[in-house]
Parts: sequence; structure tokens; C-alpha cells
Amino acid sequence: MDLHHLEYIIEIADMRGISRAADNLHITQSTLSQYLSKLEAELGIRLFDRRRNEMALTAAGQLYVEACRQMLKEKKELYNQLSDLTESKIGSFSVGLTPQWGAVAYSHIIGEFNKLYPNVKVTVKEETAVPLMQMLSASQIDMAIIPLADDVSLPQESMLLHGEELILAIPKSHAAALPFTYMEKGLPAIDVAALKKEPMIFSQNKTTIRKLEDQCFAAQGIFPKVVAEINSHPASLIMVEQEIGSTFVPVSCAMASDAIVYAHAIPLVQWFVVVAFRKDFTPRQSEKYFIKLAKNYFDSKK
Repeated sequence: MDLHHLEYIIEIADMRGISRAADNLHITQSTLSQYLSKLEAELGIRLFDRRRNEMALTAAGQLYVEACRQMLKEKKELYNQLSDLTESKIGSFSVGLTPQWGAVAYSHIIGEFNKLYPNVKVTVKEETAVPLMQMLSASQIDMAIIPLADDVSLPQESMLLHGEELILAIPKSHAAALPFTYMEKGLPAIDVAALKKEPMIFSQNKTTIRKLEDQCFAAQGIFPKVVAEINSHPASLIMVEQEIGSTFVPVSCAMASDAIVYAHAIPLVQWFVVVAFRKDFTPRQSEKYFIKLAKNYFDSKK
């Protein structure tokens, strides 16, 4: 059942242009443009309005793309069901991940998954939490591993994988002047109010961790001195080692370093990792196994 040409129109619609769609599909622009022209001539109607910098779906195009998505969805579900019946372990599914942190988690999961399901294709989409939720709503992906700021706003169709503390990483040279509370076991703790003059390295806006960072300081009535914004935890920790400033990192992303002092934040800062699903999603055996591996990974980080 060869329906790959349906993906051409979907990609043009998603990318709002021929050039970017062709790059993602690994075909030439002329091939994609000729296919679209031939299809519109065959249908006798325009699917896209050509504008100066982008292409927008017409009303007919919206109907066509919606039907394409539905056909591809039904094909994938059929193949997955057949795979389960025959135990042939073939099929495909898509998963959304947040950049950096989500990619690290995925890299620890996919190797074990491929040992049991080497012929199941896993398509990865990297985005921040809000766009991933929108992609789930539009059935553009099957599931997404997403960190949320609290456990009361979990999506209806989701599973809680892990609650994880975000700890402070402070340059050792800065730590000497800060008033830590030393705990009997584990890491020291520090009230974030003591960091009002400390240069901070924050994640970029519209990320879950940035929301938590802002909330933490706002609760203490502090406007932090943000000297850098970056979404890469490994990169932010290198900057801490270079004494540029302090940052928050998930416990699972902390790395041993003689130049960094880690500490619990007062008040506590934590996020909740969930696997969320598109509407009417029924996981097959391969997808259940992927979810199990994800849960095992995050359980190991406790």
C-alpha cells in the first residue's frame, strides 16, 4: 500500500512552502513542484494559494490534507495491527521530544528498543512542550515525552513517568560567599533569595524549565540577573564551570565537576515528566514496549 505521495502534500502544508518541504523529503524542488501541479490539474482545483514568502492551504487544500492525514493514520494502524497479529514486529510510530533533555532520554531508550523491534521505524519530532501538545491535538505525532511545570495540569490522555527535582548548579568560586544550609545527608540547600545578585543562566522563553525558573524567583519577589539564555544543559554547566553564572538543571542532567557546587533550591523546584498521546491512540506492542523503556529510564533517575 504505497501512499508516500500523500506525505508530499502534508509536508508542503506543514512547511508552507516547496523548498523546505523538498529538503525534508529529500527530493528536488522541481520534482515536488511538478507533482503538486499535476495533482492540482488532475483535481481541477487549487490546493494552495501561492504568496510571496509562503504557500497557504485553500479550503479545498484543507480538506485534502485532512483526508491525507487520515489515510496515512489508518494505514499505519492497519500495519501495526497486522504486525501484532503475526508477531512480525514491523510498523512505525512517531514520538515528540523536547530538545537536548528529551534527546538525551531518547538516546538511552532507542538502543534497547531496536534490539527487540529492529524493523519498527520511530520518527522523532523535536520541539518545546507547547508545540508538541499542539502536534498531538492535530494528530501529527502519536506520543510525546514532555516535562510539565506541575502535576495538576496533566493532559487527559497521558501517563506520569517521573517527578524530578531541578537543582542549582553554582560555580564553586561563587559558592564561598553564599549562605548554604548544610543538610545531614545529600546536597546542601540555599534560599533563592540569597541569589538576588548572582548572575543566572536561564533556559529560553516558552520552555517548561524557564517557566519554573521565573516562578521560583518571582515567589521570592526577586528579579534575577539573567546573563545568558540557553536550552542545552551540558552547555549551561560548562558556563557554570567557567564562572559565568549559576543555573538550574534536572538531577538527571547533573554532571560531576570539581568546579560546581550543586544545591537544593528553597523553595523546591521540580517538574513532572509525562508521556502524552494523541486522541484515540491505542498503543500496539512495540509502542507499549517503548513506553515501558521510557518509564524504566526515568525510574532509574530517581
